[in-house]
Amino acid sequence: MRFAVIATAAVVAACVACTSHAEPPPSVDSTVTQTVVRTSSASPTYVPAPAKTVAPLPPGASPAAGEKEDACPYIASMPTDDPAVNVGDIDGSRVYRTTVLINRNPVGCRFYFWSDIYYAIADIVPTTFTSAKAAHNAMVLTGEAGKDFSGRSDIIAGVDAVVFRTKFLGKDGDQDWACAFARGKVMVVVHTEQTETSLNALELAKAVASKF
Repeated sequence: MRFAVIATAAVVAACVACTSHAEPPPSVDSTVTQTVVRTSSASPTYVPAPAKTVAPLPPGASPAAGEKEDACPYIASMPTDDPAVNVGDIDGSRVYRTTVLINRNPVGCRFYFWSDIYYAIADIVPTTFTSAKAAHNAMVLTGEAGKDFSGRSDIIAGVDAVVFRTKFLGKDGDQDWACAFARGKVMVVVHTEQTETSLNALELAKAVASKF
């Protein structure tokens, strides 16, 4: 599969011939827009925030600024009587505390492991853009800003995603797997503390994608 930044037709005319990829340009998908590989002459304005690690949240500590201890509105933290998918099962970890990221629009969520330092095991970080095209572009650029970037088709019907390595858990450096997807005007980045495989991040993204 090929992930691309979407440019307007005016930009396409200037950059299709100069694409840095060897494969031929894709077909026009409407009279207004065309999907092209991002080049230096087709530069969206979105710049991903620098990757950073998340501090632990031990017993008695207050959540960080922008976080509020509460249940996540998109997915359960741990198994309940309802056998629905939950973060604990997806990540294979026991969730001790859950916070809502109240400084996001829509809100996000973060999940902390029961352990000696109560480190974060996963989070869900949405960002709303002015258009679906802008959200798609941001998804691609976010993946490209990480390491080992690759695409995934139809994680749910009509929603594509990218997986990549980035910072999340301090001791892991920039080796933690994340997944970004765009649905409508919203781009969502799911981080995990997993370094061995992207599967946990991808499965968490699949579990929440329909909620955006």
